[in-house]
Amino acid sequence: MKKVFMATIFSSALLLSACSGQNAGEQLDNVLQDTFSAEKEYRDTQSEMEKLEKNEQQLFESIMGLTQEQQEEVSSQAQEAMESADQRLELLKNENESMQNAEEEFKAIDTVIEETDEDSLKTDLTELKTKMQERFEAHADFAEAYEELTALQKELYDMLLNEETELQALQEKAMEVNEKNTAVQETVAVFNERTEQFNEMKDNVIEELEKEEK
Repeated sequence: MKKVFMATIFSSALLLSACSGQNAGEQLDNVLQDTFSAEKEYRDTQSEMEKLEKNEQQLFESIMGLTQEQQEEVSSQAQEAMESADQRLELLKNENESMQNAEEEFKAIDTVIEETDEDSLKTDLTELKTKMQERFEAHADFAEAYEELTALQKELYDMLLNEETELQALQEKAMEVNEKNTAVQETVAVFNERTEQFNEMKDNVIEELEKEEK
């Protein structure tokens, strides 16, 4: 039931320019900083999500080691895992809101594109916008898969609360959870890959802007 955590975040970059006025570099810098700031809630949830997930994994392993005569302890730990899953769903809700706010902030790049005269730079900025949109879409895919995974985990915990649940039924549900977990890991990998691609593309654009401003 382990999963790969989303560790990759896009980085903001400061473009320190001696030129006066809002040139393309400074405008892009403002967009990146505002977007980065809007993602703070997303970044803050990562460590808490990881902590809850690891604790649930330990609870599940502990429960599976208990005997039928220890149903009271099984129920107590399963209830704790259920509450932890609810906390993760709340964190996911906050994370989604943070990413949605960041997506709104990043729309300001349209102004930078519109006010850019150089065709090559306009193309680069447009491609940067597309890559960031792909990143937001990848996060939405992750969130949907993660919510489905958590729902299955809660079903598993609920089965553990029922002492009449047969072992075979538990094993089948656990397999279903593991299959969904694999799907979640795949969405995480895509999100991280698109984030890395965005960062590389952004760094290249910034390098080009700095050359033009010298």
